[in-house]
Amino acid sequence: MQWATRLKALRQLIADEGLTIAILAAVASATAIAFGFSAEADIVASMLIISLVTALAETRLRSEK
Repeated sequence: MQWATRLKALRQLIADEGLTIAILAAVASATAIAFGFSAEADIVASMLIISLVTALAETRLRSEK
């Protein structure tokens, strides 16, 4: 039963518009840095990871209100 509840919560989190917009912004900014400033791959990967974790945390905190 716990897994079903967790999967339902994960599905609702992914379906949220705010998360989608935040991830799109993270990818767009990482792409701009990668091509615009010729950044190293590890910098771009780090930025994407930090952005995605921040987007998930923000969406989760907003959904708890």
